[in-house]
Amino acid sequence: MVAVADVPAAMVNNQFFEEFTEKVRQKPIPWEGYSRAGLISSEELQQLKAFQKQLAEKQEPGTEQQQQSLAGHVGLVVSLTEKLSSIDALQYLLVVLDDVVELDAGAVRELGQGILEGGAVERALFRCMEKRDDYLGLKASKILVGIAVSCSEEQFAFGRMFGFLEKCMRSELTSVVDVALQVVQSALRVARARKVLYAEAPGCLSQMVDVLKRTVSRTQAAAGGRGVVAVSQTQYEVVFCLWLLTFGRSEAVTLDRRYDVVPTLVEIARGAVKEKVVRVIVATWANMAQHAAAIPGLLVARVPACLETLRVGRNFKDEDLKQMVAELSEVLGEHSGVMTSWDEYKNQLKSGRLEWSGWHRSEQFWKMHAAKMDEQDHQIVRQLAKVLGDPESTATSQAVACHDLSQYVKCNPEGKRFVSRIGAKQRVMELMTTSDSAEVKYEALMCVQQMMLNAWRN
Repeated sequence: MVAVADVPAAMVNNQFFEEFTEKVRQKPIPWEGYSRAGLISSEELQQLKAFQKQLAEKQEPGTEQQQQSLAGHVGLVVSLTEKLSSIDALQYLLVVLDDVVELDAGAVRELGQGILEGGAVERALFRCMEKRDDYLGLKASKILVGIAVSCSEEQFAFGRMFGFLEKCMRSELTSVVDVALQVVQSALRVARARKVLYAEAPGCLSQMVDVLKRTVSRTQAAAGGRGVVAVSQTQYEVVFCLWLLTFGRSEAVTLDRRYDVVPTLVEIARGAVKEKVVRVIVATWANMAQHAAAIPGLLVARVPACLETLRVGRNFKDEDLKQMVAELSEVLGEHSGVMTSWDEYKNQLKSGRLEWSGWHRSEQFWKMHAAKMDEQDHQIVRQLAKVLGDPESTATSQAVACHDLSQYVKCNPEGKRFVSRIGAKQRVMELMTTSDSAEVKYEALMCVQQMMLNAWRN
């Protein structure tokens, strides 16, 4: 398994974001006016000036890091962030707070303690996410991740933050999507954040996968893409997050079944110019291949053929990547070998993702193999029924499952009793009326007709 890279706590590299940050630094804030208006006290004004002076000294090039810690000022900055309403003032306060997180470990510990105690730190930063200002919310997210990665994260509200970042990924502004992805990427260095994203924030992960799939859509690519930055960089950021998720066994086994990502990764790997994109895709597959339950999905998506294309058709400069491709090819080769059409069908069924292929439409295929579906206590029939009842199954998978059950009953009339006994017939009848897919409704109707026809004949 490839090790997690050692990257900065909350790294964001986006030109627009950085340029906007510099504009915020230069924008004058009428602190004296706030004091006269009673929005801040005169004492807070003096403390703020002292903090600004100390921060400027700490940021000077060549300055020794053994200077006085900024930890004593973080309470002031957090307090002002919690009570002021001006977007300009809040943007400035978050910029300097982010500087503190990057410069002063003592101040980060102070902020981390504030999070553990469930106090003003989280309230102030989540308040910024509720403002109608993308920069403010993203900056708050970056600060929170920087604190969580550097300190104990046991009580950190990752789920709430992922909910905000999910909304950002729906933005029409490419820079907003890019920064949101990078914040998630940094957060996933924390093992608990990976668990929360997968188990408690599926909407955020689904949106990330949607961003990834849009990068390979020809119509979106031609138009510049909705919410998509430079294609290769966006692909790298999303796949990097998927790679981190696959360090968990459950995530590695079920990721493709839930989000249908492996076929997309195959398409990207075949056309990717940047070696770093191919490398992180292969590393993701390698993590998945360590678990037998994930192997069928890799085989069905033709990952071995893709690896062979990369091995023969690409002259990678990265020697480690060459070795990764060769090793993974060998691992998957042990599982694939020379597979019959029935072996490939079983692998497709094990993956939970059924797709139309020549076997499904072949009358000869079903005449040859229908009897095998009764083996091992009707294991294949039970798996088809599971696809029909799984809420995570795609419409295509359900349509194919209905079709396959109709072929099973056609070739094995006695099998309809078992189909009815395990509840599959009832589920097919439900899909005739409840499915949103015309294809599913049609195949469900054909399946019910086949069962009724057999009943009439009997």
